[in-house]
Amino acid sequence: MRGRLSPGKTARPGCVRAAAGAALAAVFALAAPTTSLAIFVDATVAAGLAGVEQFHGEDETVEVFGGGVAAGDVDRDGFTDLCFTRGRSGPPVLFRNRGDGTFEDVTATAGLGAPTGLFSSAALADVDGDGWLDLLLLGMLDTPPRLHRNAGDGTFLPATDGGLVLPGSSWSASFGDWDRDGDLDLFVSRWGQLVATGASARQLWRNRGDGTFEDATLEAGLVPFASPSGVPQVDLSFTGNFADLDSDGWPDLLVAADYGGSGILHNRGDGTFERVVGNGVPNDENGMGAAIGDVDGDGDLDWFVTSIWDPDGVAEGAWGVSGNRLYLNDGSGRFSDATATAGVREGWWGWGATLADLDADGDLDLAHANGYGYAPASIAFRSDPTRIFLSNGDGTFVESALALGAATTGNDRGIVAFDYDRDGDLDLVLSSNHDGPTLLRNDGPGGRSLSVRLRGPGALSEGIGARVRVVAGSGGAVQMRELRAGSNYASQDPAEAFFGLGSAREAARVEVSWPGGGTTVIEHAAAGGIVLDPPPGDPACAVAAADNPCITGSTSTSSRNECLLEWRVRSAEVQRDPLGRPSARVSCREGDPACDAGGAPGACAFTVTACTSNRDPRLSSCAAGDVASLEVRAPRRSSRSAAERVARRRLDDSLGASGRLGVVPGVFRNATPDRCEDVRVEVPLAGGGTRTGRMTLEVKVASSDGRTDSDKLSLACLPPG
Repeated sequence: MRGRLSPGKTARPGCVRAAAGAALAAVFALAAPTTSLAIFVDATVAAGLAGVEQFHGEDETVEVFGGGVAAGDVDRDGFTDLCFTRGRSGPPVLFRNRGDGTFEDVTATAGLGAPTGLFSSAALADVDGDGWLDLLLLGMLDTPPRLHRNAGDGTFLPATDGGLVLPGSSWSASFGDWDRDGDLDLFVSRWGQLVATGASARQLWRNRGDGTFEDATLEAGLVPFASPSGVPQVDLSFTGNFADLDSDGWPDLLVAADYGGSGILHNRGDGTFERVVGNGVPNDENGMGAAIGDVDGDGDLDWFVTSIWDPDGVAEGAWGVSGNRLYLNDGSGRFSDATATAGVREGWWGWGATLADLDADGDLDLAHANGYGYAPASIAFRSDPTRIFLSNGDGTFVESALALGAATTGNDRGIVAFDYDRDGDLDLVLSSNHDGPTLLRNDGPGGRSLSVRLRGPGALSEGIGARVRVVAGSGGAVQMRELRAGSNYASQDPAEAFFGLGSAREAARVEVSWPGGGTTVIEHAAAGGIVLDPPPGDPACAVAAADNPCITGSTSTSSRNECLLEWRVRSAEVQRDPLGRPSARVSCREGDPACDAGGAPGACAFTVTACTSNRDPRLSSCAAGDVASLEVRAPRRSSRSAAERVARRRLDDSLGASGRLGVVPGVFRNATPDRCEDVRVEVPLAGGGTRTGRMTLEVKVASSDGRTDSDKLSLACLPPG
């Protein structure tokens, strides 16, 4: 106990996307100069993050564990935004990254100013598969979780629990597709939760496919992560992470837990996990935070866990004093303890951790947050400094936080590594339990770098689970990153792969292995940043499902019906002509679970798919060809209807027609056949919800040989009843 505390589906095929030649879609960062030293400057005030009160929790309660921060591109403008939880200090606060080195508080305008209760941490993930990051807030002391869905227009829909029932307290949320059905599932750490014998600890949650969750803990074989010598019904988990440890394509589970409760769980691929034991690992005494990455450069994922280290070697309370652990993976998902050799043991009272190449030299460095010191026995840890272990490139590290200007003492809990100012190096933000956040800007003249972001299909819109490998320059070593929506402890890095290139001006090769199969390769990628799409040719694009016919989309006789672009609308009722052919008129009844994809009350939500150069075998006249240009004609950007403006923005973003995210117009140029883009469109009812509402979508495409195709699609939302 800390101080005097008592811890009292089936696969869904989806159409994938590919930019020209499965290649480069955008450049969004500049290369940095070349040396190998990172120097941090406190930019909290300059960036507009000062004055945020975090927590000030009641001493001797679990509130002293809270203080989270989530990082992600909420508005899809290419810059990472931040959300902090604040305990009794107020509702969580959302900061939008302006892209000029500063943040603005958009909590109120985003519709997030109302949540009441005690929230421990936040996490961002696309849980409903509409391409926008949703916000999950975890609660303490019986505050229920809150799931805010991103509306795509700068606001979040009213909160629900998303099916999550989490009595007591929860600390860290991690997302991953552990059942490989194409959407993001969830693990929640539950330190202190009492669990009756045979009951569920409510840790593992399966996504039903619509962004709501069901408890799969017992079904998957998980039991509380408890102390081996303690009461087995008390879960002591602090940080869980999905990671493919044995490279078999199935996400495994790593859980850092208190009092010797940490665990390694292998995903059997049949919906269950098995605990892995061997080599005396894990052996951390008080596992709290965690970081995942290929520390030794051998192509698999290693695991770092924060724990308590006391320099005098004497425990003044009921905790261990042997410090952090670094576990190296042998490639099969079995680990060995490399802590002593690596030199990362001495971390004081550690919490959140991250593995990141802070000096851009090609090796992963390690940073973690610190501090506790509320109970008399632990007061010596109150001013623990942040720890930064710089890699020597040979499996050893040197602690360098003070020399780098990063030894903050804010009693921190969460930590995030991200390039907030897009200058080509990684900055750090720390969230606090008893002070405000701290932003450490990296001003060191580090090496050049390459950042890789992915746009995956459907619910895996950030490419979660994909592996990115980069070779820096000619003859460079292979660096590997796995994109995860994981947890550092009550905090998460953005889903972006950052690679230090050292003195090299380019990556000789970039290779992406996509979840579910498929590979994208780019040769000679210049230092900076790229956004990549999956390879083309997913069979789901060429052969439509029975309830998802290819719609020619023509509403006039003037269309040449070249089949350069066709529509599909999932589940909704597609009207047909006298010959049984699908027409461009589609309807859905508001609230009907058979077709309404979770829209707001008074509106129908359609999942619309636009397929270019499509080769649907049931359309004999379809002549597949390239797409030289694309234009969204309806809805209009200047429409008086807010719903139409949102739909237009989503079409522009998904089809690459707007220039957002740095994507140049013509991202479809020379697109290979069978590229499909999912777009979620909400059509409100008319007349105060008593009359049918309608919306028209129109896209015009042209091929390099002069053929054109302008297809309209009419969506109708019918009143309930």
